[in-house]
Amino acid sequence: MDVILPDQLPGFIAERDRVAAATVLEPAVPDLVRFSQQLRALSSLNARLICMEADHPVYGEMVRGISRILNIDMCALFMREPAGAHLVLEGIAGAARPAGRCLLGLDELQRPAVQAFLEEYLVHVPDTDSVQGAQSLVGGHRSLLAMPIMGREGPVGAFEFARRAAGGFATAEIDLATMLVDQMSYQLENYRLVRQLSTSRDAVIHGMARLAESRGGNIGGHLDRICAYSQRLARTLQGRPGYVGVVTDEWIATLTRAAALHDIGKVGIPDRILLKPGALDEDEFEVMRTHARLGGEILQDLMVSHGTFPMLEMGMEVALGHHERWDGSGYPNGVGGKRIPLSARIVAVTDVYDALTSARVYKAAWSQKDTIAQVLGLAGSHFDPDLVRAFLQDTDELLQIQRRFPD
Repeated sequence: MDVILPDQLPGFIAERDRVAAATVLEPAVPDLVRFSQQLRALSSLNARLICMEADHPVYGEMVRGISRILNIDMCALFMREPAGAHLVLEGIAGAARPAGRCLLGLDELQRPAVQAFLEEYLVHVPDTDSVQGAQSLVGGHRSLLAMPIMGREGPVGAFEFARRAAGGFATAEIDLATMLVDQMSYQLENYRLVRQLSTSRDAVIHGMARLAESRGGNIGGHLDRICAYSQRLARTLQGRPGYVGVVTDEWIATLTRAAALHDIGKVGIPDRILLKPGALDEDEFEVMRTHARLGGEILQDLMVSHGTFPMLEMGMEVALGHHERWDGSGYPNGVGGKRIPLSARIVAVTDVYDALTSARVYKAAWSQKDTIAQVLGLAGSHFDPDLVRAFLQDTDELLQIQRRFPD
């Protein structure tokens, strides 16, 4: 045994402390920094989710955020379908989405997400090779972790996490994942309640649009077709130069609902004009033209009284602008070109196409061939020519929409 002399003691103590710091503190510092970064990322994700509109693709945002925080190979989010017999894949990050609408039956007990949902507790499979029948959502993962998403009245879904390597989830990571799921469960419950309110609100506004249509004697599929045509045209534009960052999934979802509000101003048009079976005279037509401005004013008043949200904002654009023309000769404001909001330019094309291909008391339905020729002839004067080209890109799809929503 070595003997430490008194005059050597201070040096010995200093060396002991240096070694202790090297072996204890240094490994802990990166862990502490990483954990701090994860907490900041979680706080940022929570803030984004809280500020999102009800029609934002929250599920995708959530799985991408969790994947970044945990640095895992796959994160999948399942929610229970309304009928209650399946879990539906609502979002996935780190792996390609399986083809079709991915459903997990609640009798598929080999699925960790199903087990976690039914047992209301986390399920950890360190190595799928050692657990008979354990299956990941997609192949190539050996470590699985699933946790239930709890609502006010019990489980409403489940998260599934995966890593390619066996033993991929340490205790500290499982603890962090548990905290994340608790946070996301709270966010998802809030999101569900907001969606319920949003759906009810949209239903009331859509009912107003249908009321306006029914006053004109049209209680068929016109509104449904306009919404479907507009959605299809917007999807065709998505990703094209000039529309990137503008025509997003969220924007398309808003347009699909807002398009129904294009003629809401007709509630203010007198029956003697709105229901006239023949052509309108000049004075009557001037009154009919006021429906565009009236529709914009109705929606503006709603926002002043009850607050603004994307569907009403875009609905006002559409109501006010769908009779404006590319060459500036339209109404009510005589604006042209790209000064007309894109949403209104889209509905302008789809509204005329549907009006021509639909039978009314004062006219027969045009053939699709004649309608296409007319719409093409109006490109560059009435309509944005780029939108006309995109709209007529696949005319078979237009016929499918027409058959799906008949009068």
